[in-house]
Amino acid sequence: KLFLPSMAVSLWFLGVSAMSRAAMPFGLLRRELACEGYPIELRCPGSDVVMVETANYGRTDDKICDADPFQMENTQCYLPDALKIMAQRCNNRTQCVVVAGVDVFPDPCPGTYKYLEIQYECVPYIFVCPGSLLSIQPASSLLEAEHQSGAWCKDPLQAGDRLYVMPWTPYRTEVLYEYASWGDYRQNRVTTTYKLPSRVDGTGFVVYDGAVFYNKERTRNLVKYDLRTRIKSGEAVVVNANYHDTSPYRWGGKSDIDLAVDENGLWVIYSTEANNGRIVVSQVNPYTLRFEGTWATGFDKRGASNAFMACGVLYAVRSIFQDDEGQAEGRGGSDMVIYAYDTSRGQELPVQIPFPNPYQYISSIDYNPRDNQLYVWNNYYVLRYPLQFTPPPAVVPPGPLSSLMTTVRSYTATVSLTPVRPSASHPIGVINRGPFDQRPITAMVPLTPRPPLRVPLAPGGPGQVGGCEGRVARGVQWPPTLKGENVERPCPKGSLGIASYQCIQSPVGWSSRGPDLSNCTSPWVSQIAQKIKSGENAANIAGELVNLTRGRIYAGDVSMSVKLIEQLLDILDSQLQALRPANKESAARNYNKAVVQTVDNLLGPEALVSWADMSGVDQSRSASLLLDAVEKGAFLLANNLYEGRFSDRAPNVDLEVYVLNTEADIQDLTFPHSYDSDSILQISALALQQYSNNGQVKLVLSLYKNLGSFLTTQNSTLRLGLGLGQEAEARRRSLVVNSHVISASVHRGSNRVYLSEPVIFTLRHLLLENHSGPNCSFWNGTGASGNGRWSTQGCRLLHTNNTHTTCACNHLSSYAVLMTYQQPAFGVGVEELLVYVVSWVGISVALVCLATCLTTLCCQGAPWHTDHSTIHCNLWANLLVTELLFLVGANKTQYTVVCSIIAGLLHFSLLSVFCWLCLEGVELYLLQREVFEGRNSRRKYFYLCGYSIPGLVVAVSAAIDFRGYGSKTACWLRTDNYFIWSFLGPVGVVITLNLIVLVMTLHKMHSTAALKPDSSRHDNLRAWAVGSLTLLFLQSVTWSSGLMFLCAPSLILAYLFSSLNTAQGLLITILHCTLARKGQKDYGRCLRLSQCCVTSSSSSPDSVKGAALRSNSRYTSSQSRRSRIRRMWNDTVRRQTESSFIAADVNNTPTLNRGR
Repeated sequence: KLFLPSMAVSLWFLGVSAMSRAAMPFGLLRRELACEGYPIELRCPGSDVVMVETANYGRTDDKICDADPFQMENTQCYLPDALKIMAQRCNNRTQCVVVAGVDVFPDPCPGTYKYLEIQYECVPYIFVCPGSLLSIQPASSLLEAEHQSGAWCKDPLQAGDRLYVMPWTPYRTEVLYEYASWGDYRQNRVTTTYKLPSRVDGTGFVVYDGAVFYNKERTRNLVKYDLRTRIKSGEAVVVNANYHDTSPYRWGGKSDIDLAVDENGLWVIYSTEANNGRIVVSQVNPYTLRFEGTWATGFDKRGASNAFMACGVLYAVRSIFQDDEGQAEGRGGSDMVIYAYDTSRGQELPVQIPFPNPYQYISSIDYNPRDNQLYVWNNYYVLRYPLQFTPPPAVVPPGPLSSLMTTVRSYTATVSLTPVRPSASHPIGVINRGPFDQRPITAMVPLTPRPPLRVPLAPGGPGQVGGCEGRVARGVQWPPTLKGENVERPCPKGSLGIASYQCIQSPVGWSSRGPDLSNCTSPWVSQIAQKIKSGENAANIAGELVNLTRGRIYAGDVSMSVKLIEQLLDILDSQLQALRPANKESAARNYNKAVVQTVDNLLGPEALVSWADMSGVDQSRSASLLLDAVEKGAFLLANNLYEGRFSDRAPNVDLEVYVLNTEADIQDLTFPHSYDSDSILQISALALQQYSNNGQVKLVLSLYKNLGSFLTTQNSTLRLGLGLGQEAEARRRSLVVNSHVISASVHRGSNRVYLSEPVIFTLRHLLLENHSGPNCSFWNGTGASGNGRWSTQGCRLLHTNNTHTTCACNHLSSYAVLMTYQQPAFGVGVEELLVYVVSWVGISVALVCLATCLTTLCCQGAPWHTDHSTIHCNLWANLLVTELLFLVGANKTQYTVVCSIIAGLLHFSLLSVFCWLCLEGVELYLLQREVFEGRNSRRKYFYLCGYSIPGLVVAVSAAIDFRGYGSKTACWLRTDNYFIWSFLGPVGVVITLNLIVLVMTLHKMHSTAALKPDSSRHDNLRAWAVGSLTLLFLQSVTWSSGLMFLCAPSLILAYLFSSLNTAQGLLITILHCTLARKGQKDYGRCLRLSQCCVTSSSSSPDSVKGAALRSNSRYTSSQSRRSRIRRMWNDTVRRQTESSFIAADVNNTPTLNRGR
């Protein structure tokens, strides 16, 4: 009982003396040393602050900071006040620079060459939430500015009085001013001027931990600019945010995207179309620019004059503007904080707090958690408003003692002894809740812990649960979790951050991707980041990165390493400017060698496991940024490589840099140059000379292994070629990168460089089984955001086989071969069996019908009698061969040569079918014009056209590319390299010609119907034309569905093809056999003969003779009734009709064909 008060008092003392700094476990001590006259810099990663433990200015060793031996003799030189001086200058700051000299420290030992030695630790600076906002006090500071609109603020993580001011002018805001103090600002004494890398939209900038964050003009991008190194250290996209005066605050000023800082860190306040223009607030990690949580509120952003964050609560201000009319009275009641949204609880709060608004044009409001004041810019005036908070309620969690009550100032807060995160909550409107750092940027008053989760049993049979059972995965113990929820736990031992794992809803179970460890990083990441911030030698840091990535790394290490390489580039660029020309090339070479080794480590077998622990979005972003970072570094070397070649090779990456003199003769380039590779790229000399600049061309070539699988194919312009009703097939197919990634770039500055002659590359297929349909693709990246997609624009396939694919592209980029992966089917499923049976039945029915028609025609002796019979006989024969080939050989893809032959035969027979259909139309047209004219047979011309044209097309196609016959999916023409047009083009021409001829025939019949003396013949000829047109349509539709079924089998296409095949066979049989008068007689004769054979095996001679006499008597009787000439004419008409048009489907047409 006595222990708690004493501990509370000690914590109170620590909190007051360290500006609300809570007691935290001690970290590792760091040691820095600077010789006299040189600066010493103390820096802490992230939001941690310096706590000096020991300090001495003097000399205790004769080997440190060598000088004149006489000046090093005294090794008992101490300055007792050194710790006090350093603590005053550096404690509670994230960075601190002190010059070791008499300007800062009294001289304890005159005549001795001294040094400053410091030991310090980095501890979290913790802002304790002061409570709920109670009121806004009158302005404590007032200054008239030169601009009507702008913003000003202080860095909450930096001690001191430095102010940052940014006046706002539309389309010209790109300068940030730093003032050492409020007094300097009043006297307009600018300490430092920062020229930002891009212009600024709105007044929503903030300064946090030595960096300025702002909204880039005309974009929805958030930019981070390091004020110490003066380089842009990050850029992120505020996804779906309205920008550039789409949904600004009420005053306008393109204030669509507003940044804010509070006890919890960095926030972005904006609106989206999806939220109907209402405010959306997101918490952003200030070091990685990752969005860690997003909340959609119900307040219209245009209705707010401005907004700010305090203690994780959004406050929206509505005020009167000077141009408002009719609101002079009761103005004070209208200037209010009228809306509040608590992000920790995900709910709105009732609030109505008066807001002082003396100048009626508020353009910015920024809250500073260090001094609990609002920094406001209001109509040419800058003001500072103190805030008053209500004390937060004391919360004592039940159970064992885990927190202590600490009295600080006039309120009570609960401070945890170990860094804890507030209990997980799922507020209304939370979007994309992401992982947090293990050591939070700030501490919050912890909520009452949620009781342990008990996974409920779902109604139904035993074993069915409503969530995921606890398990151990990737070194983390995951608790039982309800379905649909995302659980977060500390990262595996040895790493920092928060890991997450999702329990999916359908089917219930842990995500098949495994835990998301994207936010898990090794301790060395922050150390390297700190060295980059301090501006150490970039090549040396890159060398350290090689050693650090060689061991075990985590998923966060991969993404952070890529970002560190990007930051090193900016430092290297600035450092090269200070070097002599002779040293620039050496420094750039060393840097690129280190980058190649680092990338090789990141793509090595050990690191691939860490890539798998990342989300798909993080994988693609990191891989895309990696491509970009390597290319930037290579061009930085090229700019300092006056002429020659740089090459560095590792097992997983190969980099070559060329600076070529285009005024001399240059040869075609082949990459890789120094060794034989199964993946090569060739660039012609003409293409290189095209981009000569001042007699030189700078070229960067690179090859990456194991990288393509991390570049997403989701938004690619390629498709799987699946149609309607192929959902089951779509589940088995996916688009994958099935090759290494090979890159080529000329003159850094544009995403794609277009060439007069294409670049040709050959890439080996990584996997052979179950992969098909190669697509020549390039990665269309979007720059700093890391987003991108695969595209085939400007690329074409030249050649492919089972192991390699050769492509040609008319621009330089990063290339790969994308293929369709089809999961193997284990056994024959019900759907596959139905597809096979249905297609087999349809083709079989068509074969039976075609065989019947051919048999009937041959038994009648018709094929040798007329042109019509010749056309039909060849048409049906080719159709029969096509159906047989389709049924028997279309799926024989395992036999490469046989498959190619079958594909060629199918090509020929299908072309022949459509050619003979066209010849039928031509014959109809000629018959219509030669009704009463004799002519010779055209059969030899029909044979010539019906078979020579298809044969010529097939021969030319095979000569151009014989590999186009047969693919991995079917024995048919390939569709991935436009070879299919060798069929579609000729068939399209033939069908069009056939339609024209048939339409002309029908039109001629209609226009001359009144002039024809024989109306029955005219009607039959028209019926024949209509039947031919119907058959043409049915053939076109049938084989369109058949070829689609061949490329992508599905049940719907199987039913369609089978039905059309059956209809086609039945239509031919009915029109040309069943309804034909000659066919009816022949079938009737066969039927009578079969009946006679049943009743009697033979007839008597007398009965035969009697039958002949009866027939002769009937003929004699008829002769008496008609004239002989009339009878002979009728007999001639009947014989000619039966011998010509009956066999040709117009069975009762008068004689037209008198010549044979």
